[in-house]
Amino acid sequence: MSSVSLAISPCPNDTLMFHHLLTHDAHGFNFDLKFADIEELNEGLLHSKWDMAKMSVAAYPFFAENYQMLDVGMAMGFGNGPLLISNSADIDLENYYGEILIPGKNTTANALLKKYFPHLNSKSELLFSDIPLAVAQTVADLGLIIHESRFTYQKLGLHKIADLGEIWENDQNLPLPLGAIVVRRSLPEETKSKLSFELQKSIIAGLADRSEAMDFILENSAEKDISVVNSHIDLYVNEFSIRAGEKGEKAVHALLAPLTENDSLPLQKIIFKWEK
Repeated sequence: MSSVSLAISPCPNDTLMFHHLLTHDAHGFNFDLKFADIEELNEGLLHSKWDMAKMSVAAYPFFAENYQMLDVGMAMGFGNGPLLISNSADIDLENYYGEILIPGKNTTANALLKKYFPHLNSKSELLFSDIPLAVAQTVADLGLIIHESRFTYQKLGLHKIADLGEIWENDQNLPLPLGAIVVRRSLPEETKSKLSFELQKSIIAGLADRSEAMDFILENSAEKDISVVNSHIDLYVNEFSIRAGEKGEKAVHALLAPLTENDSLPLQKIIFKWEK
C-alpha cells in the first residue's frame, strides 16, 4: 500500500470531499492526514511538506516548481467570494486607510483584495474564524472573511461592505477559483492519476449522500451548526469540484496570469492532466 502525506483544512467542504477517500482503503493508498488552516497549508507547501495538500489558488506560483494542481477537488464557483465586513454600515471603503484583518497574506482572498482595493494595505493576519469577533470588538474596523464566517458574521451585528467574488464575476465573467488540491510533481504519473480519480470518486460519493460523512465533518469543523455546515458544502462543493473543466481552467489562469509572482506560468505546467 502506497503511503501519501496529506494535508487539508478542517472546513466542511474539504472533509466532505475527502471522507470517502479516507475511510475506504480499496484504492491502495495509506494517508498520513494533517488538518491545518489554509494559511498554514500555504506555508507548509512553501517548504514541500506534503505529497498532497489543499492550497489557496493565488499562492500556487510560490511552489509551482514542486507541485501540480489537480483539476478535481477545487473550491470554485459563483457567489462564493470573500467578503469585506465592518462594524459600521457607513464605512467609506474608497477613503478607508485604516487597518484591515485578513486570513493570510498568501490566500486568494488577499490576492483579490490587492487586485480590487490596492489602497487597503494596512493589514494584520488573523485566523479566519477569529476575524468577525475581532471586528465586532473593534480590533479593526474592517475584516476580510472566508469559509464559514460568511454565514455567521451578521450574528455579531456586522455589515457586508463588499463581495470580492461578485466583483470578480462582474469583471471576468468566470467562476472564482479559491482553493485547489496539489500533488507533488515528483510522484509517478500513475500515482497522480490514481489520486485524481479516487478523489473524484470520493467527491461524487460525498455529494450523493453527505449524511455518511456528517459525523466526520462536524467533528472537525469549527462551526457546529448543521445548517451552516450544509450551506458551506452547498456553496463550495459543486460541479467544478468534480472536474474543473475548460471554464474552470480558464478561471485559474485568469487569476494567476496577472500576478507578478507568476512569471507567466503556462496552463499546461499548472494543472496535471489525467484520464480515467
